[in-house]
Amino acid sequence: MSDVAAVPRKSSLYAAAVLLSSLVIGLPIFVGKLVEAVLDTINPANVDTSQGLAYLTEILGFSFATVGVLLVVIVVILAILYRRAKTLDAIALPLLILAVQVVLGIVTLLLTGLADN
Repeated sequence: MSDVAAVPRKSSLYAAAVLLSSLVIGLPIFVGKLVEAVLDTINPANVDTSQGLAYLTEILGFSFATVGVLLVVIVVILAILYRRAKTLDAIALPLLILAVQVVLGIVTLLLTGLADN
């Protein structure tokens, strides 16, 4: 039988790394849709919002900024976790999730580009 006290507890920093790693695709999409909804509602430039590319620059800017900030935060958290544990086993799950998210994002962009051509 395993003793519950012998099982190492994961820190809240570890939980944050796992959670943030799983949001690499979903959060930028959410932010982009939120920016689109706000800009379509208030329409500050008075453009035709029925067009699919209305405010595309702003939407992409906020989405890519979200990805950039998210990746920087994740890398910092992973570096802190690695320095504390001195082993890659301590960051294996969040690193795996991050890698899968990045690969899926790149493949999705490439397939979207192929489908649109």
